[in-house]
Parts: sequence; C-alpha cells; structure tokens
Amino acid sequence: MTTLLTAVLVHLVQCFGGSLGCAIIALSLGLRVALLPLTIALARRARRNQAIARTLRPEIEALRKRFEKKPERLLEEMGKLYRKHNFSPVDLPALLGSFVQLPLFGLLYGAVRRSLTSSSAFLWIRNLASPDFILTLLILSLSALTAWCMPNVSSEARSTMIALQVIFTSLIVWKLAAGLGLYWASSNLVNLIQALWLRSRVPQNDALPG
Repeated sequence: MTTLLTAVLVHLVQCFGGSLGCAIIALSLGLRVALLPLTIALARRARRNQAIARTLRPEIEALRKRFEKKPERLLEEMGKLYRKHNFSPVDLPALLGSFVQLPLFGLLYGAVRRSLTSSSAFLWIRNLASPDFILTLLILSLSALTAWCMPNVSSEARSTMIALQVIFTSLIVWKLAAGLGLYWASSNLVNLIQALWLRSRVPQNDALPG
C-alpha cells in the first residue's frame, strides 16, 4: 500500500510540474476529504454522547449519593440508566472508527517520507527534508484553532484542549521534516474546516437529541 501511495505521489509530482510540496498537499487533502464522511459521523456520535452525558449527570449524582455504600447496586442502577438512554461511557464504535484511520495515515506518512530529498523546495521552504520554523508555527496555529472551534465545549474545557493540542503537536513537529509538516498541516486544515462546519450546524447550547 505504501508503494501504491508513493506511486500516486510521484504521479502528482509530475502533474504539478515537479512540485513535491504541491503533490504532498494534494494527496493529503485527497485522503482526508475521502475520509470526511467517517470523521464527521464519528464527531456527531461523540457530540451526541456528550449531550447525553450532560443530561444524565444529575441522575448519576443522585444515584451515587443514594447507593454510596452499595457499589454493586450503584453499578446495576447506572447500567439500567445507560441502557434506557442508549448510552455507553466507552464508545467502542467511535474508537474502532478512529483506529481504522491510523493505518491509512501511517501509510501516507511513510510514502511522503520516502519521497523527500534534500533538493526539494516549496514556497518559502528551501528544503522539504529539513524542519521549518514558520511551517511549525502554522501547524501549531491550525491545531489551536481547531481545538477552539470544537462545538459544545465549555470555555474551561476549550482552554485545556488548546493547551494540550499545542503541547502534543509541538513535541512531534518541532523536528519534523517540512515535507511531513505539509502533510500534517493539510490534515489539520481539514480538521479545522470540519470543526467549523459542525460548529455552524449545531447551536452551542445544543440539547439532547431526540
């Protein structure tokens, strides 16, 4: 599969007049757009579970107080409450859907890495095989904006998400080759557009879906 993606990347380089940077962006965006139906479905499922969890919070707290000294009965009653509302604190389908995407991105990552050479340049980037400070800042900005635009997230949680996104991303990309950084930036751009779309479709005070 990596060989196939590498061949597609080589073909795109030829289509873009020898520009490896354009080819990386096109291939990255193409894969992410193809996966949008899955990622949007997962995001909607997560939003639904968050709405149900917020709605059930008072009932769960009441059960905890009522059965504080009876943990087995508490688990039993919480299980009944979850089944009644078709809710699970561990969303296995969403987790499996997320894991399905990882091998695909890993293969694309490998294809891009195999195609990098020290003679490759793109826009202001002189060498796609070396890290680029400006590109790193762009990636961090996209990550922070995506976290900030997530729908149905409290201000406190949003601040935490932004901090975690920036810290986690910076640990990975600060020494990443610029060509791989273009792949990361393209993926983050799609994440941002998806978050903006979901945010525009759902009011911030979204109630429990019927």
